[in-house]
Amino acid sequence: MTTQHPQEKIIKTYDYNGVKVDLVEWKETFWCGKIGYAANNMDEPNIDKIMSDFLAVNDSAIAANEREEGWDVCISLNYLSSERPNGVMFGFLVGTENQPDCFDVIKLPSALYMRVQICDETSTSLGCEPWKGGVPPYEWITKRIAPNYGYKNGDDTLPVFEYYGYYDPDKNEHKFCYLYVPVIEE
Repeated sequence: MTTQHPQEKIIKTYDYNGVKVDLVEWKETFWCGKIGYAANNMDEPNIDKIMSDFLAVNDSAIAANEREEGWDVCISLNYLSSERPNGVMFGFLVGTENQPDCFDVIKLPSALYMRVQICDETSTSLGCEPWKGGVPPYEWITKRIAPNYGYKNGDDTLPVFEYYGYYDPDKNEHKFCYLYVPVIEE
């Protein structure tokens, strides 16, 4: 099982208080799924509706070689800025923007991200409460980790990702969940 994805190159790995943190360079990517936005710049989008719309879409039209196997994503759009409504996309990585009309597709440019595994061990090592869902804990990286290595928030038009790997239906959970936050050098 890999935790390195086709769009990324791990530049450097840091050890922050026992937590493995990767600095990752991303290539341009296409994400396919369902997106929804809040009605204004202060509220959250309707997560339940976005998820039900995503689950209602038949993804059998996606060619097997176009979808990253074993991984799904929750993309948080505009959460690093208060100038645009927050949005959420549930979906997966695909090889091309040419997808069936029932899907929303976004294209993201190349960028630099820091990633950390979202798990109880990480939150304990960071001195934070365990994450139980909702808005991703991007402050783990923006406030605690990135400044220690000479990085700060990146382009606020880039999203924050929760990248889920290898779903186990018997346990109703994923084997991995990684948090990705865009960064730039200070």
